[in-house]
Amino acid sequence: MNTDSTSSRVIFLTGASSGIGAATARMLVAHGHQVFATARRKQMLDAVAEQAHADSQGGGRMVTMELDVLDRSAQVAAVHQCVQEFGKLDVAIPNAGLGVFSPLDQADLEDWMTMVDVNVKGVLITLHACLPHLMASQGLVINIGSVASRNVFPNSGVYCATKHAVLALGEAIRQDLKSKVASTTICPGAVDTAFIEQTRDTALLEQYRPGFREGMAPEFVARQVLAAIEARGEGIISDITIRPDFMG
Repeated sequence: MNTDSTSSRVIFLTGASSGIGAATARMLVAHGHQVFATARRKQMLDAVAEQAHADSQGGGRMVTMELDVLDRSAQVAAVHQCVQEFGKLDVAIPNAGLGVFSPLDQADLEDWMTMVDVNVKGVLITLHACLPHLMASQGLVINIGSVASRNVFPNSGVYCATKHAVLALGEAIRQDLKSKVASTTICPGAVDTAFIEQTRDTALLEQYRPGFREGMAPEFVARQVLAAIEARGEGIISDITIRPDFMG
């Protein structure tokens, strides 16, 4: 348990009301870190904070704000409030994202636009708001990619394209900012969350649900986030791909 206040990090996290984001928020707070967490679903977000504080034994704290990642001015205000609240910003995790699966010739254009908006534009807006503060602290960006960041799978081409973009952004930070800001991209395979439920194609849902239900616990992904944060001073985890245990 990280109880040393000098090693406590201030983390800005989006999409923290459920799934990987919620698990990450709880784990970081439990290990003594300070988390400024945002999501659109405030009631769920506050429930995550309540649980995080109940589990915390190391001085960690979670502050929440209702936020749409596509609202530029709200993102800037949230990052400013985070710095006002905690005095600095060490880590940005633009976690908010979604996937809607369907064959390309049967897809709804609005679904494509929504994935591009949230998975790419939302990440860019978060990064742009956070980078000045991260440069001041020689901080870290942790992007949540996917095995889809390196591969293209049937019925998910546009989602894969957005996650390829996330991986590219992480590499761009590494190359362009070098000693100013570190970059980690975590690329999970199937995770046991409600992620797949945004797909409306009933046949695909029936096909994909078992794989997600047998996927990794979101807490396993959160542990990789924690490891990347707490590795600072020893090294940088540039990118990591994790997959469900084939023995599961």
